[in-house]
Amino acid sequence: MQWERRHLSMPYSYERVAGFYDVVARGYSLGCIPAVRALHLTALAKGDRVLYAGVGTGEEATQAAALGARVTAVDLSSRMLDRFGVRLERAGLQAELICQDVRLHGASGYDLVVANFFLNVFDRAEMERVLAHLAARLRPGGELWIADFARPPRGLFRGAFARLYYRPVNLAAWLLGLCSLHPIYDYEPSLSSLGWECVDRLGVPLGFAGGPVCYEALRARRRTGPV
Repeated sequence: MQWERRHLSMPYSYERVAGFYDVVARGYSLGCIPAVRALHLTALAKGDRVLYAGVGTGEEATQAAALGARVTAVDLSSRMLDRFGVRLERAGLQAELICQDVRLHGASGYDLVVANFFLNVFDRAEMERVLAHLAARLRPGGELWIADFARPPRGLFRGAFARLYYRPVNLAAWLLGLCSLHPIYDYEPSLSSLGWECVDRLGVPLGFAGGPVCYEALRARRRTGPV
């Protein structure tokens, strides 16, 4: 598949892990990561314009295209996008694939913007700048979806478990040059400062029903009342 290449300046790290990234993520999370990535699909309508920021190999974006969404997928890794292109070709689907830093993507008017395990690549200051940029890509009434590690729950045991579960993968990814070192982000305060509100938090339990919720998807809309 041919896709548009713009402003190629990515570090080599994600190129190196493209071949096994999904397998490791699925195994480490016991299947939770693909499950939480797909939760936004329930909000899609046929014909919706959807922007995927840091789309990776595009498993959930392929599902969105199959549901009739008009998909624009941005990623800095050409190898990730190549694998996404193979998914699309096998399924007989179409999407706009752009190899570009999403911070340079200026198109707007999207119905949904999806940032699945993407904002956690950045340190806090840059994460908030990228979050603001993504929010500005939406049409009035559009929705921003963020899938990531769930913020640690209250309670000594559950909170400690969430942090201990998260920290090794954050450290390993940092050593591979894939992300910054930082705690689990709580995106609600950052969204609120932009005039957005979280209207839903959808958790996925780890391993079994009733297990610890280590992953979640946030659904956000621009606040309609006083900011």
